[in-house]
Amino acid sequence: MADAFEKHLAALDQDIAEHPGPRPLPPELEPVPPFPLEALPESIRPWVEDVSDRMACPPDFVATPALIGLGSLAGRKLAIRPQELTDWEERANLWGLIVGRPGLMKSPAQSAALAPLRAMEMMAGEVYREAVKDHENALKVAKMRQKAAESNAAAALRKSLTATVDLEIDEGPPPPRHERFIVNNLTYESAGVILADNPGGVLVERDEIASLLRNLSHEDQAEARGFFLQGWSGGAYAFDRIGRGHTRIDALRVIIIGRIQPGPLARLVKDAHRMGSDGLLERFLIAYPDDPGTWRNVDRLPDNQAKSRAREVFERLQHMDALAVGGEVSQLDAGAVPFLRFDAAALELFVDWRHDLERDLRSAGIGALLESTLSKFRKHVPALALTLHLAAGKSGPVDVQSVASALTLYDYFSAHANRAYASGIRPTVKAAKAILSKVRTGSFEGPFTARQVYRAGWESLSDRETVEAALDLLLDYGWLGDTTSAEGGRPTTLYSLRTGGQL
Repeated sequence: MADAFEKHLAALDQDIAEHPGPRPLPPELEPVPPFPLEALPESIRPWVEDVSDRMACPPDFVATPALIGLGSLAGRKLAIRPQELTDWEERANLWGLIVGRPGLMKSPAQSAALAPLRAMEMMAGEVYREAVKDHENALKVAKMRQKAAESNAAAALRKSLTATVDLEIDEGPPPPRHERFIVNNLTYESAGVILADNPGGVLVERDEIASLLRNLSHEDQAEARGFFLQGWSGGAYAFDRIGRGHTRIDALRVIIIGRIQPGPLARLVKDAHRMGSDGLLERFLIAYPDDPGTWRNVDRLPDNQAKSRAREVFERLQHMDALAVGGEVSQLDAGAVPFLRFDAAALELFVDWRHDLERDLRSAGIGALLESTLSKFRKHVPALALTLHLAAGKSGPVDVQSVASALTLYDYFSAHANRAYASGIRPTVKAAKAILSKVRTGSFEGPFTARQVYRAGWESLSDRETVEAALDLLLDYGWLGDTTSAEGGRPTTLYSLRTGGQL
C-alpha cells in the first residue's frame, strides 16, 4: 500500500541519520504466500495440481478460476446465512483476478479450470436451439388454430348473423429460456435478456480485464459501473429502454473472472489511490503469485482420473437439489433460494475471525483500499465456505473444516491484495535500481539532475514523476547525496552517488 510505504519511509528518518551509509532497497513487490492447496477439497485438488504441473504455471492460475466457477454454480441453488438467527444472506457470486506477466500461462490455465463450465454452456446451447425449433413449430400450430377458428366463425356468421361464435385465441407457449453458464463479454446493454433468463447469475470470463475496468472509469459509463457494482452485491434491477420495453431482474448477480498484467494493474491501483475508489477493484479476489522461475518442459498424459472427478463436482453442483443437501426454505421470503447455515463449531470459528476483522477495520493506518477490500471478506469467507463444503460433496450445515479452509484462503487472498495495492511502489523501486545502474556505468559525468534522467528516454525512466520519486527513494536509503545549485538564477538539485553498500 502506498500509505504504508510512506509511513515506512518516515520511520527510516532517524535510522538514516544514525547510519547514513547505503542500505538495501525495499523489494519491488510485497512477499506473499503460495496458494494453499490444502484448502481445496480432495475432489478437485489433484486436478488443480495436475493442470498446474503440466503447464508449469503457479497453481494460483488454476485454483482461483476453479473456485470462482464452482461458486457460480453453487450460488444458483443455495445461499449461506452466516449467523445463527438473522436473515443476513450471501450468495457465492465471487469475482477473481489473476495477475502475471505475459507468457506465464495465465490464459491456458484459466481455460482448463473453466472447461467444465464451457461444456455445460455448449450443451445448454444445443438444448436451447432445439427448444427454439419446437417453439417455432408450436407458434405455427397456434397461428393455424387461430386462422381455423376465424374461418369457422366467418362461416357460421354467413349462415346466421346471430350465430354464437368462439374466436379461439391461442398465443402459443412462452419462448424458451436460454440457460447460460459462461459468457466472454457481458455488456451492460446485453445483460438484461441474459440475466433475466438466468437469475442465479452468469460467469463473465475476460481475457485482459484492464480494458473493462478502464472503460468503466469513464464518466459516461457511470450507469454501467453501477450495474456491475450491484451485480456483485445482488438485488432487484430494472432495464428501461426506448424501443425495448421494460426488463426486470429480480436478483442481479454477476460473476467475473479475469486476467491482468502487473503494469495495467499498477495503473489502476494508482488511479484508485489518487481519485478515490467506489469499491469496484476491491471486490476482486486477487491472485498475484511470484513468477514460477525457470521454465521446465513437462510432456505427459493428463491425470484423467483427477480430471473426471473434478468434472463430476461441477456437474453435481449444476444438477444439485438444494433441499436434498439440507437447504432450508424461508416462509417469509417468497421466491428466495434455500439456504444453509454453519454448524456450531463452524459458527464459533467464523465469529472469532469476524471479531478480529471488525477490530482491524476500525483501526487506523491500514489504507483505504485495503480497508475496503478486507470489508468485502464478510461476504467472501461465507461464500467460499459454502463453495468448498458443496464441492467436497457434503450436505447439511456448513462444517468447521469448510470454514477453516475458507479462512486459510482469506489469509492468502488478503496478502495478495496487499501486494496488488502496493504494486504502485514497484515502478519507483525499479526506476531507482535503473538510475543506480546508469550512474555506475558512467552515463553521467559528475552530478546530474532529474531532468537529465527523464529526458534521456531510457526504459522505465521516461516518466518525470516516477524518476523524481525514485531519486527521493535513493536519497532516503542513503544511495545518493544532493546539493542545490543556483547557477542561472534558478535553484537546481544535483545528485551524486555515495560510496559503499549493496544493491
